[in-house]
Amino acid sequence: MNIPGFKNISAGLGAGCLLLVLASCAQAAPLTAGDPIPLPGTSDGFDFIRVDAAADRLLLGHEGNKSFDVFDITTKKLLKVVPTSTAQDATTDVKRGCYYVAGNDPARLVIVDSTKLEITGEVPVPTNVDLISFNPVTGLVYLCNDTAGEIWVIDPAAKKLVTTIKVDGSGVEDLAFDADYQHLYQAVKGKNTIAVIDPASNKVLAAWPCAPDKGVHGIAVVPEANGLLVACAGKLVLFDRTTGKVTATAVTGGRVDEMAYDPGLHIAYCASRQGKISCVAVAAGKLTPLGDVPDEAGTGDIAVDPKTHTVWIAFKKGGDCFAQAFTPAK
Repeated sequence: MNIPGFKNISAGLGAGCLLLVLASCAQAAPLTAGDPIPLPGTSDGFDFIRVDAAADRLLLGHEGNKSFDVFDITTKKLLKVVPTSTAQDATTDVKRGCYYVAGNDPARLVIVDSTKLEITGEVPVPTNVDLISFNPVTGLVYLCNDTAGEIWVIDPAAKKLVTTIKVDGSGVEDLAFDADYQHLYQAVKGKNTIAVIDPASNKVLAAWPCAPDKGVHGIAVVPEANGLLVACAGKLVLFDRTTGKVTATAVTGGRVDEMAYDPGLHIAYCASRQGKISCVAVAAGKLTPLGDVPDEAGTGDIAVDPKTHTVWIAFKKGGDCFAQAFTPAK
């Protein structure tokens, strides 16, 4: 019998030894799925989900349910369904004890008390919103226009729109700050670029091309290697943040919207909506696919807990909604 990577094995080799050889060729699954956990009283699909690591919570932009849902990671129970109307994404302000939610119907920033899980304020914006991020150094929120190449900068304490950042493109997707909040990276549709923004001046410093890859969506900073991960259509792209150049790419599922990165394990997780999570190792400017892990078909929402390394997804199935944990291989 011929096995790739091995010399010919004689026919006299025992079955037990052959099984050991085959097992040595097999790659362990990068994630092990837990049981889906029902989210009672909710329905329809999600947009972006995030982990509040300080409070051990999963924050769910429950777009279809027209709510912002808060799930306790420790007890594995749904704590509250906050009636924000359509919620796309959320971010955490630990100092002020707030969650900031990207809300639509009507378009606005929704401010939620993170202890009481009640709405305490809102800031209207001109049109539909999508993703959101927060700068704890300046106390400002960055809220993406879902219809054009704009990011609204909002002072949530004063409840006012401070300025609008315009980028060259037809729209914007995910955004992320570096570890010291010196740069904001914004995925730009149409041009398929990453806009590099100075948070001190709120000016665009550069636009890094993803070409030949297209369809920029989820992004994540790789703090330990000065990198930036960008999920494109069927590819994960790694930028060097010093040079703005692409250093590596890896094949992923074709319809990745949200991706998550675990800096402790140096693994990126891409939810493809194709019934699989693409897992990719990140090291020394290179990307190494670890394999795909089955999940619920249609799932595009994923987050990772940096403390436990548990990967979370949220999805609808029939008329019900679920959260599900995946444990990384040891």
